[in-house]
Amino acid sequence: MSNKVYAGIDLGGTKILAVLLDGDGALLTKSEVSTDAQEGSHAVIQRMIDLIHDCLNKIESAELASIGVATAGTLKADEGVVAYASNLGWTNVPLGKELAQAFGVPVNLENDANAAAYGEWAVGAGRGTQDCVYITVSTGIGAGIISGGKLIRGRDSSAGELGHITIDWNGSKCLCGNVGCLELYASGTSIGRRAGQLAAELPEEASLLKDKAAGAPINSRHVAEAAREGDALSLRILKEAGQALGAGMVSIIHSTNPELVIIGGGAASIGAPLFEPMHQAIADRAIGTMATGVKYASPLLGKDAGAIGAALLVNG
Repeated sequence: MSNKVYAGIDLGGTKILAVLLDGDGALLTKSEVSTDAQEGSHAVIQRMIDLIHDCLNKIESAELASIGVATAGTLKADEGVVAYASNLGWTNVPLGKELAQAFGVPVNLENDANAAAYGEWAVGAGRGTQDCVYITVSTGIGAGIISGGKLIRGRDSSAGELGHITIDWNGSKCLCGNVGCLELYASGTSIGRRAGQLAAELPEEASLLKDKAAGAPINSRHVAEAAREGDALSLRILKEAGQALGAGMVSIIHSTNPELVIIGGGAASIGAPLFEPMHQAIADRAIGTMATGVKYASPLLGKDAGAIGAALLVNG
Protein backbone atom coordinates (compact mmCIF):
# COMPACT_ATOMS: atom_id res chain seq x y z
CA MET A 1 0.00 0.00 0.00
CA SER A 2 1.34 3.43 -0.99
CA ASN A 3 2.12 5.89 1.80
CA LYS A 4 2.69 8.77 -0.59
CA VAL A 5 1.37 12.09 0.67
CA TYR A 6 1.05 15.49 -1.00
CA ALA A 7 1.80 18.68 0.89
CA GLY A 8 0.03 21.98 0.40
CA ILE A 9 0.93 25.27 2.05
CA ASP A 10 -1.08 28.49 2.22
CA LEU A 11 1.47 31.24 2.86
CA GLY A 12 -0.28 34.30 4.28
CA GLY A 13 0.91 37.53 5.81
CA THR A 14 -0.30 36.43 9.24
CA LYS A 15 -0.43 32.62 9.22
CA ILE A 16 1.15 29.68 7.40
CA LEU A 17 -1.12 26.66 7.00
CA ALA A 18 0.20 23.28 5.86
CA VAL A 19 -1.89 20.24 4.89
CA LEU A 20 -1.15 16.69 3.81
CA LEU A 21 -3.43 14.91 1.33
CA ASP A 22 -3.55 11.28 0.30
CA GLY A 23 -3.61 10.12 -3.31
CA ASP A 24 -7.38 10.64 -3.52
CA GLY A 25 -7.16 14.25 -2.33
CA ALA A 26 -8.49 13.52 1.15
CA LEU A 27 -7.17 15.64 4.01
CA LEU A 28 -4.94 13.60 6.34
CA THR A 29 -3.64 16.26 8.71
CA LYS A 30 -2.83 19.95 8.95
CA SER A 31 -0.79 22.35 11.05
CA GLU A 32 -0.51 26.12 11.37
CA VAL A 33 1.98 28.69 12.69
CA SER A 34 2.37 32.47 12.67
CA THR A 35 4.21 33.85 9.65
CA ASP A 36 6.20 36.55 11.48
CA ALA A 37 7.22 37.95 8.10
CA GLN A 38 9.16 40.77 9.75
CA GLU A 39 11.89 38.23 10.56
CA GLY A 40 12.73 37.87 6.86
CA SER A 41 12.27 35.31 4.10
CA HIS A 42 14.83 32.80 5.40
CA ALA A 43 13.04 32.54 8.74
CA VAL A 44 9.64 32.18 7.06
CA ILE A 45 10.88 29.47 4.70
CA GLN A 46 12.38 27.58 7.63
CA ARG A 47 8.98 27.74 9.36
CA MET A 48 7.40 26.25 6.24
CA ILE A 49 9.96 23.43 6.24
CA ASP A 50 9.39 22.76 9.94
CA LEU A 51 5.63 22.81 9.41
CA ILE A 52 5.81 20.14 6.69
CA HIS A 53 8.02 17.99 8.92
CA ASP A 54 5.49 18.42 11.73
CA CYS A 55 2.71 17.16 9.46
CA LEU A 56 4.81 14.26 8.17
CA ASN A 57 5.57 13.16 11.72
CA LYS A 58 1.84 12.71 12.32
CA ILE A 59 1.47 10.16 9.50
CA GLU A 60 3.18 6.82 9.97
CA SER A 61 5.69 5.96 7.20
CA ALA A 62 4.57 8.96 5.13
CA GLU A 63 6.48 9.45 1.87
CA LEU A 64 6.32 13.04 0.63
CA ALA A 65 5.65 13.15 -3.13
CA SER A 66 5.30 16.89 -3.85
CA ILE A 67 4.71 20.33 -2.38
CA GLY A 68 2.33 23.01 -3.60
CA VAL A 69 2.39 26.55 -2.24
CA ALA A 70 -0.41 29.10 -2.43
CA THR A 71 0.77 32.66 -1.93
CA ALA A 72 -0.36 36.20 -2.59
CA GLY A 73 1.60 38.48 -4.86
CA THR A 74 3.07 38.15 -8.32
CA LEU A 75 5.01 35.04 -9.25
CA LYS A 76 7.59 33.74 -11.66
CA ALA A 77 5.92 30.37 -11.34
CA ASP A 78 8.12 28.54 -13.86
CA GLU A 79 11.19 29.60 -11.86
CA GLY A 80 9.64 28.92 -8.45
CA VAL A 81 10.12 32.56 -7.47
CA VAL A 82 7.87 34.93 -5.53
CA ALA A 83 8.52 38.06 -7.56
CA TYR A 84 6.73 40.46 -5.23
CA ALA A 85 4.48 39.94 -2.20
CA SER A 86 3.62 43.11 -0.34
CA ASN A 87 2.06 41.25 2.58
CA LEU A 88 5.38 39.50 3.20
CA GLY A 89 7.78 42.24 2.14
CA TRP A 90 9.33 39.82 -0.40
CA THR A 91 10.98 40.59 -3.72
CA ASN A 92 12.41 37.82 -5.94
CA VAL A 93 12.50 35.14 -3.24
CA PRO A 94 13.41 31.66 -4.67
CA LEU A 95 10.88 29.85 -2.50
CA GLY A 96 10.43 26.87 -4.80
CA LYS A 97 14.18 26.21 -5.00
CA GLU A 98 14.55 26.37 -1.21
CA LEU A 99 11.73 23.90 -0.59
CA ALA A 100 12.88 21.56 -3.37
CA GLN A 101 16.37 21.46 -1.88
CA ALA A 102 14.99 20.76 1.60
CA PHE A 103 12.76 17.84 0.54
CA GLY A 104 13.95 16.64 -2.87
CA VAL A 105 10.45 16.66 -4.39
CA PRO A 106 8.67 18.74 -7.08
CA VAL A 107 7.45 22.13 -5.85
CA ASN A 108 4.82 24.34 -7.51
CA LEU A 109 3.90 27.93 -6.65
CA GLU A 110 0.38 29.20 -7.30
CA ASN A 111 -1.52 32.43 -6.75
CA ASP A 112 -3.55 32.00 -3.56
CA ALA A 113 -6.92 32.85 -5.12
CA ASN A 114 -6.27 30.43 -7.99
CA ALA A 115 -5.28 27.68 -5.55
CA ALA A 116 -8.40 28.22 -3.44
CA ALA A 117 -10.57 28.16 -6.55
CA TYR A 118 -9.01 24.90 -7.69
CA GLY A 119 -9.44 23.32 -4.26
CA GLU A 120 -13.12 24.24 -4.07
CA TRP A 121 -13.68 23.10 -7.65
CA ALA A 122 -11.87 19.79 -7.25
CA VAL A 123 -13.09 18.62 -3.84
CA GLY A 124 -15.32 21.37 -2.46
CA ALA A 125 -18.43 23.37 -3.36
CA GLY A 126 -17.61 23.44 -7.08
CA ARG A 127 -17.18 19.71 -7.52
CA GLY A 128 -18.93 18.46 -10.64
CA THR A 129 -18.97 21.83 -12.43
CA GLN A 130 -17.00 22.81 -15.52
CA ASP A 131 -17.27 26.60 -15.32
CA CYS A 132 -16.85 27.99 -11.84
CA VAL A 133 -15.58 31.21 -10.25
CA TYR A 134 -14.32 31.44 -6.68
CA ILE A 135 -14.34 34.97 -5.24
CA THR A 136 -12.75 35.94 -1.96
CA VAL A 137 -13.94 39.12 -0.26
CA SER A 138 -11.69 39.97 2.66
CA THR A 139 -8.89 42.52 3.09
CA GLY A 140 -8.90 42.69 -0.68
CA ILE A 141 -10.92 41.02 -3.44
CA GLY A 142 -9.60 38.25 -5.65
CA ALA A 143 -10.97 35.56 -7.91
CA GLY A 144 -9.98 32.22 -9.34
CA ILE A 145 -11.57 31.06 -12.57
CA ILE A 146 -12.25 27.52 -13.77
CA SER A 147 -13.31 27.43 -17.42
CA GLY A 148 -14.04 24.22 -19.27
CA GLY A 149 -12.67 22.27 -16.32
CA LYS A 150 -9.31 24.07 -16.41
CA LEU A 151 -7.84 26.72 -14.13
CA ILE A 152 -7.25 30.02 -15.95
CA ARG A 153 -3.82 31.17 -14.75
CA GLY A 154 -2.81 33.83 -17.25
CA ARG A 155 0.74 34.57 -18.38
CA ASP A 156 2.29 34.71 -14.89
CA SER A 157 -0.39 33.00 -12.77
CA SER A 158 -2.01 36.35 -11.90
CA ALA A 159 -5.36 36.00 -13.69
CA GLY A 160 -8.49 36.77 -11.69
CA GLU A 161 -7.65 40.16 -10.18
CA LEU A 162 -11.33 41.01 -9.77
CA GLY A 163 -10.54 43.56 -7.08
CA HIS A 164 -8.82 45.73 -9.65
CA ILE A 165 -11.61 45.93 -12.18
CA THR A 166 -12.60 49.58 -12.56
CA ILE A 167 -16.16 50.31 -11.43
CA ASP A 168 -15.76 54.09 -11.08
CA TRP A 169 -13.98 55.79 -13.98
CA ASN A 170 -13.53 58.95 -11.90
CA GLY A 171 -12.87 57.18 -8.61
CA SER A 172 -9.99 57.25 -6.17
CA LYS A 173 -6.47 56.10 -7.03
CA CYS A 174 -5.73 52.53 -5.96
CA LEU A 175 -2.37 51.30 -4.70
CA CYS A 176 -2.20 49.08 -7.79
CA GLY A 177 -2.03 52.21 -9.96
CA ASN A 178 -5.54 51.93 -11.39
CA VAL A 179 -8.46 54.25 -10.60
CA GLY A 180 -11.85 53.34 -9.13
CA CYS A 181 -11.01 49.68 -8.39
CA LEU A 182 -13.73 47.43 -6.98
CA GLU A 183 -11.50 46.76 -3.96
CA LEU A 184 -11.83 50.42 -2.96
CA TYR A 185 -15.61 50.02 -2.58
CA ALA A 186 -16.47 46.44 -1.61
CA SER A 187 -13.61 44.84 0.35
CA GLY A 188 -13.56 44.38 4.09
CA THR A 189 -10.94 47.13 4.27
CA SER A 190 -13.10 49.56 2.31
CA ILE A 191 -16.17 48.79 4.44
CA GLY A 192 -14.23 49.69 7.58
CA ARG A 193 -12.78 52.80 5.95
CA ARG A 194 -16.19 53.99 4.76
CA ALA A 195 -17.64 53.39 8.22
CA GLY A 196 -14.90 55.49 9.79
CA GLN A 197 -15.58 58.34 7.36
CA LEU A 198 -19.32 58.35 7.99
CA ALA A 199 -18.84 58.03 11.75
CA ALA A 200 -16.81 61.25 11.65
CA GLU A 201 -19.36 63.01 9.44
CA LEU A 202 -22.48 61.70 11.23
CA PRO A 203 -21.45 61.14 14.86
CA GLU A 204 -25.01 60.92 16.21
CA GLU A 205 -25.96 58.20 13.71
CA ALA A 206 -22.78 56.23 14.43
CA SER A 207 -23.26 55.68 18.17
CA LEU A 208 -23.75 51.90 17.88
CA LEU A 209 -20.76 51.55 15.56
CA LYS A 210 -18.60 53.46 18.01
CA ASP A 211 -19.83 51.26 20.84
CA LYS A 212 -18.88 48.15 18.87
CA ALA A 213 -15.42 49.51 18.16
CA ALA A 214 -14.89 50.51 21.83
CA GLY A 215 -12.31 53.15 20.97
CA ALA A 216 -10.52 51.12 18.27
CA PRO A 217 -10.74 51.96 14.55
CA ILE A 218 -14.06 50.77 13.12
CA ASN A 219 -13.68 47.70 10.89
CA SER A 220 -15.98 45.52 8.79
CA ARG A 221 -16.68 43.19 11.71
CA HIS A 222 -18.09 46.09 13.75
CA VAL A 223 -20.23 47.12 10.78
CA ALA A 224 -21.57 43.57 10.39
CA GLU A 225 -22.38 43.27 14.09
CA ALA A 226 -24.20 46.61 14.13
CA ALA A 227 -26.10 45.74 10.95
CA ARG A 228 -27.40 42.55 12.56
CA GLU A 229 -28.92 44.75 15.23
CA GLY A 230 -30.64 46.87 12.61
CA ASP A 231 -28.27 49.85 12.70
CA ALA A 232 -29.32 52.12 9.82
CA LEU A 233 -25.87 53.56 9.11
CA SER A 234 -24.25 50.12 8.99
CA LEU A 235 -26.97 48.81 6.68
CA ARG A 236 -26.39 51.81 4.41
CA ILE A 237 -22.64 51.09 4.28
CA LEU A 238 -23.20 47.43 3.45
CA LYS A 239 -25.80 48.28 0.81
CA GLU A 240 -23.26 50.54 -0.94
CA ALA A 241 -20.59 47.83 -0.74
CA GLY A 242 -23.01 45.17 -1.99
CA GLN A 243 -24.01 47.30 -4.97
CA ALA A 244 -20.34 47.81 -5.83
CA LEU A 245 -19.65 44.09 -5.48
CA GLY A 246 -22.57 43.38 -7.79
CA ALA A 247 -21.16 45.74 -10.41
CA GLY A 248 -17.87 43.84 -10.30
CA MET A 249 -19.70 40.52 -10.44
CA VAL A 250 -21.42 41.60 -13.65
CA SER A 251 -18.01 41.95 -15.30
CA ILE A 252 -17.06 38.45 -14.13
CA ILE A 253 -20.36 36.97 -15.32
CA HIS A 254 -20.08 38.66 -18.71
CA SER A 255 -16.44 37.69 -19.22
CA THR A 256 -16.43 34.10 -17.91
CA ASN A 257 -20.07 32.92 -18.23
CA PRO A 258 -19.91 30.70 -15.10
CA GLU A 259 -22.45 28.14 -13.98
CA LEU A 260 -21.45 28.58 -10.32
CA VAL A 261 -19.99 31.41 -8.24
CA ILE A 262 -18.53 30.56 -4.83
CA ILE A 263 -18.09 33.52 -2.50
CA GLY A 264 -15.72 33.23 0.46
CA GLY A 265 -13.50 35.39 2.62
CA GLY A 266 -14.14 37.16 5.90
CA ALA A 267 -16.43 39.88 4.54
CA ALA A 268 -18.54 37.25 2.76
CA SER A 269 -19.76 36.02 6.15
CA ILE A 270 -21.71 39.28 6.52
CA GLY A 271 -24.55 37.64 4.63
CA ALA A 272 -27.82 39.20 3.48
CA PRO A 273 -27.01 42.91 4.14
CA LEU A 274 -24.16 42.56 1.63
CA PHE A 275 -25.53 39.91 -0.72
CA GLU A 276 -29.07 41.19 -1.25
CA PRO A 277 -27.91 44.49 -2.81
CA MET A 278 -25.24 42.53 -4.72
CA HIS A 279 -27.86 40.27 -6.29
CA GLN A 280 -30.09 43.25 -7.06
CA ALA A 281 -27.23 45.03 -8.82
CA ILE A 282 -26.56 41.91 -10.88
CA ALA A 283 -30.24 41.64 -11.80
CA ASP A 284 -30.32 45.32 -12.79
CA ARG A 285 -27.10 45.35 -14.81
CA ALA A 286 -26.26 41.94 -16.23
CA ILE A 287 -27.41 40.42 -19.52
CA GLY A 288 -30.44 38.49 -18.35
CA THR A 289 -29.77 35.19 -20.08
CA MET A 290 -26.23 35.09 -18.66
CA ALA A 291 -27.14 36.06 -15.12
CA THR A 292 -30.27 34.00 -14.50
CA GLY A 293 -28.53 30.65 -14.87
CA VAL A 294 -25.76 31.38 -12.38
CA LYS A 295 -25.90 29.54 -9.06
CA TYR A 296 -24.20 30.79 -5.88
CA ALA A 297 -22.62 28.83 -3.06
CA SER A 298 -20.52 29.22 0.08
CA PRO A 299 -17.12 27.49 0.28
CA LEU A 300 -16.97 24.01 1.79
CA LEU A 301 -13.23 23.91 2.50
CA GLY A 302 -13.06 27.14 4.49
CA LYS A 303 -9.56 28.44 5.22
CA ASP A 304 -8.07 25.12 4.02
CA ALA A 305 -9.05 25.77 0.38
CA GLY A 306 -5.81 27.43 -0.71
CA ALA A 307 -3.51 24.81 0.82
CA ILE A 308 -5.61 21.92 -0.50
CA GLY A 309 -5.79 23.44 -3.98
CA ALA A 310 -2.03 24.04 -4.00
CA ALA A 311 -1.37 20.41 -3.09
CA LEU A 312 -3.68 19.16 -5.83
CA LEU A 313 -2.30 21.48 -8.51
CA VAL A 314 1.24 20.09 -8.42
CA ASN A 315 0.00 16.96 -10.12
CA GLY A 316 -3.18 18.42 -11.60
